Amino acid sequence: MSVAVRRALSLVVWAAAALVLFGAVATLRAHLDGQREIAASDAAFDADDLRGAIEHARRAASSFVPGAPHVEQGYARLVAVARGAEATGRPDLAMLAYQAQRAAVLESASVVLPFPARLEEANRNLARLAAAKTAAEGEHAETARRLFKEAQAESGARVGWGALLAVGLFVAAAGLAGFATRSLGAGGRIDWWRGRWGVLAFWVGAAIWAAAAFHG
Repeated sequence: MSVAVRRALSLVVWAAAALVLFGAVATLRAHLDGQREIAASDAAFDADDLRGAIEHARRAASSFVPGAPHVEQGYARLVAVARGAEATGRPDLAMLAYQAQRAAVLESASVVLPFPARLEEANRNLARLAAAKTAAEGEHAETARRLFKEAQAESGARVGWGALLAVGLFVAAAGLAGFATRSLGAGGRIDWWRGRWGVLAFWVGAAIWAAAAFHG
């Protein structure tokens, strides 16, 4: 074997050794990071910090090491938080958890996608939640429009009764003025017969005012 060949083989061996060493160090680091992140996710979950639990679980799941328990634990935590959030009426938090699951799959991808089923699950649930949110927003908008129309109708009705209030006061005042003008005779005597139309107008005006005040 010539010297050149031996040198070439030596370079190949050293390159392979360096590559293996690099892979081992990277794998060890990912494993330690994943363990640390899943522990942080557990602590945040126990403290009822669900957003923190989601973030740390995403980092644990994306610290991909084949067969490492923290990866599956991270995905399990994200799914658990998402389902729990939906069950308690917090769809925005559920969407955040599924977005984190999707991001974890994409972040851990290299030559191949390691968890296509997890990605499909996240995409499917995100689409479902987004559709439900859109439908709810449309329903809320329709409710708001209906309430606005009802308020407008009620306001218009109140304007009408308000006008009747003014009419009733005017008729009652006119009746009193007519009664005072026609019924008072010489010496301050009151002629009720002559002032009868004024009395009648006063009571009609008072009735209109009372009806408008009651209904308005």
